[in-house]
Amino acid sequence: MAKVRPPAQPPMATSITTGSSTSPPSADRLRQEMRTIRRELGDEVEELVEHAERLMDWRYYLQRYPWACLGAAAFVGFFLVPGRTVVSPVSEQTLNQLADRLSPPPEKEPPKKPGLFNWLLSTAISMASRAALAYATQQVSKVMAAHMPNPPQPAEVQQHG
Repeated sequence: MAKVRPPAQPPMATSITTGSSTSPPSADRLRQEMRTIRRELGDEVEELVEHAERLMDWRYYLQRYPWACLGAAAFVGFFLVPGRTVVSPVSEQTLNQLADRLSPPPEKEPPKKPGLFNWLLSTAISMASRAALAYATQQVSKVMAAHMPNPPQPAEVQQHG
């Protein structure tokens, strides 16, 4: 057999604190019930805050679970501390080969800037070569002029002659 439900009543007809069916509550009664609910709610919120603060405090866990905290600290320490480096002996020959491979090639020395003596010497050689070239040009001109049948005469010489 199915249970028969009583007909639904309007929300104002049910008392908040007792849940029983009565006439609509008075305004004073509603205010009193709301004050009671606020007070109880405030107490519950304070308890919730205290509980959350306790759960966030590391000392709470250390007092309650000392062995688990010790294990967690050892686990974290194991992964944070780097392992030791193992050094194996190496022969001098191997070190020399490695040094040869890793050392940069010797640098070429940049060309030296000429000093005062080198500058004077190069200037003197340049002047001497120019003078020699001018003398050679002059001598070649004389030889060529001697082999020409009628050398050109300057204009003044032709008028007076």
